[in-house]
Amino acid sequence: MKMTHRIPALLLALVMMTSVLASCGKKEAPAPANEVAVALFNMILKDDPSSLVELFGYADEDAARKDMGLEGSLYEELANEMASTFTSQGLTVSTEQMQEFVDAFMKMFSGVNMTAVVKESDEKAGSAVVTCTVNTFDSAALTQAMADAMNNVDPNLLQSGDMDAAFGAILQAAATAIADIKPTDSTADFDVDFELADMDVDGKTKKVWVPKDAAEFGNLLSTTAMGG
Repeated sequence: MKMTHRIPALLLALVMMTSVLASCGKKEAPAPANEVAVALFNMILKDDPSSLVELFGYADEDAARKDMGLEGSLYEELANEMASTFTSQGLTVSTEQMQEFVDAFMKMFSGVNMTAVVKESDEKAGSAVVTCTVNTFDSAALTQAMADAMNNVDPNLLQSGDMDAAFGAILQAAATAIADIKPTDSTADFDVDFELADMDVDGKTKKVWVPKDAAEFGNLLSTTAMGG
């Protein structure tokens, strides 16, 4: 399941690269870091920008999506990046196959909910720590689902020596397996470091709490939800 762990990390990193600026703007009280954490989670993994509209003062949800680089291309960009990564490692996989896997992961993760509280905050220093709580998947169920997926792949294909075809079949089987997995009611916590940064919101620069390391935030989110 290592591939699934990377998806939130890559999504968050892509969004932060699009949104965060290195400029100065009008001083304005930033939205609380814990509320930003939940809003980013909902925006990226639930496709729900309503919280960001309220927190950052966007004109509407379309404006929030545009500023965050989520106008329908982010998930395709992610699939392309992951396909390129595997190609560089000697395994050719089509963007369509990878897109199917990314879509399956997003469907699986749609049942995960997150809450967050500020553990500590120093606005003058521009740093904060947020404790996030997510409901988790049954790791044994995930392992069994992947084992069942492998069993559904044609053994003759696996033994054929055609690594690209075999990997494509495994990827398709994995996508089918994870799409219907639901999280449990159990929860787990993780801490995330936040920092104040300048962000362009509808053409205006505002001070906003953002994850200090977006990729690490995504990695902690996925590994915690999937039982480490």
